[in-house]
Amino acid sequence: METLGIIGVGHLASYFIAGLRNAGDKRRILLTPRNAEIAANLAQRYECEVLSDNQSVADQADIVLLATRPAHALVALQALTLRPSQLVLSVVAGVSIDDLRSFAAPADIARCLPLAPAEVGAGATPLLPNNPRAQKLLETIATVVTVEDEKTFELAAVASCTSGWVFQIIAELQSWLEKAGMSQQQARTIAIETFHGAAHLAKMQPDLDLQQQADTIGTEGTYTKFFIDQFRQAQGFQALHTSGDNLLNDLLKTADVE
Repeated sequence: METLGIIGVGHLASYFIAGLRNAGDKRRILLTPRNAEIAANLAQRYECEVLSDNQSVADQADIVLLATRPAHALVALQALTLRPSQLVLSVVAGVSIDDLRSFAAPADIARCLPLAPAEVGAGATPLLPNNPRAQKLLETIATVVTVEDEKTFELAAVASCTSGWVFQIIAELQSWLEKAGMSQQQARTIAIETFHGAAHLAKMQPDLDLQQQADTIGTEGTYTKFFIDQFRQAQGFQALHTSGDNLLNDLLKTADVE
């Protein structure tokens, strides 16, 4: 297996490492020491090695996972000496493939964005461009959707970011159930399985359009349709569209994508 070196040890790197190890991936994983406490914890929990600096990680890695904050990504790359045989795989939001490539040369470059569900091998990640080495690594922890351009990648990034919104919706449903009289554990289980069940059914019926599935379940005269109508009247669905538009515009502006 190719050695994985990680520059920028934060939440995204933690999800990535946990997902690999939980899937049984035994490859050598090298960490930079900048976030010393997080790096030490990951090293202990997941059999990683903490090296002395970024260049030491790059020198020994076949694949370099760039997981810094956006403002630090290009600075970190510029300071590295890389090899043509290496792949730099960026999980940094809002930093374009062209900018990354200009600083990562002569290494190959690709972008992806696996988030928290990657810890348990769930969720999806966009991949730009199509890269067999990145595909092989990523498919261990997420469903990989190869995209053809930067704008499509940022669209997928907006969808990925809504996973946090889904967590919040589940929490809000649990809270409402508890306030209405349900026990905490009952409310938690009902809230989680309601969303899990709907997503699983949708996944198991790939020939059906998602709106068709919604219309089939939420038919006239049902309580499901009543709830959908109430949510629509309260501008709940429009809020999702508006939030998506605003986030996409921000990502495109940051990445300077037309």
